[in-house]
Amino acid sequence: MTVTFLDLTSEAKNPPPPKTAADGSKVNICKTVNGKVVVRDPKKITGIGIHQTACVFGPSNDLTARHRRALGVPIHALAFRDGVVAIPYPMLWYMYHGNSLNDFTYGLEIEGQYPGLLDDPTTPQREDVESTWGKSVTPLDDLTIETSRAAIKYLYDEGMKLGSPLQFIWAHRQASETRRSDPGAAIWKHVVLDYAVAVLKLKTEPNRVWKGGMPIPSAWQPDAIGKY
Repeated sequence: MTVTFLDLTSEAKNPPPPKTAADGSKVNICKTVNGKVVVRDPKKITGIGIHQTACVFGPSNDLTARHRRALGVPIHALAFRDGVVAIPYPMLWYMYHGNSLNDFTYGLEIEGQYPGLLDDPTTPQREDVESTWGKSVTPLDDLTIETSRAAIKYLYDEGMKLGSPLQFIWAHRQASETRRSDPGAAIWKHVVLDYAVAVLKLKTEPNRVWKGGMPIPSAWQPDAIGKY
């Protein structure tokens, strides 16, 4: 499997335009001062924040146009399901990707709608449906796993080059009271534990939370104590 990187940073506007919320209001996707995006101190960035997009980006006859949809997502890397990692914004830009994690992480989104819990066929109600609010589930295939791992490696390598003392990887749910399934059990196992921890030697802090966030559930990580 081949992973391709698409650097979109030369196309990024400073500041990026706000996105339109469901109620039609405009929402900023980055922190600005004097009309420009805040540039963070790399020495204060200690980890990577990991997310799922909770959607699959619509098809396009022009694949590059599909990947350019990363411009507008407040993130530092976006792993698409077709083997492309888009880099929409400079690493040090202050993007609103993860609540309290914004200050001290590089953010990665993984394309797809993944369940917070894996389905247990012995239970009456399917946990995967319950933990995706009834939406259809995206299979986490080998290409998506490989692409996500490559994206983490990119953020790790580039962050270290910038002088960031990267030690940790955290889930968005740890800093949000509404992102219970972010990034989901399968991503946490195959991308975080089996690669970011096992290979890159990053550490998780499963019981740490920020401002209403939720700890990593024991269903995701054996030494965690949180409930889903």
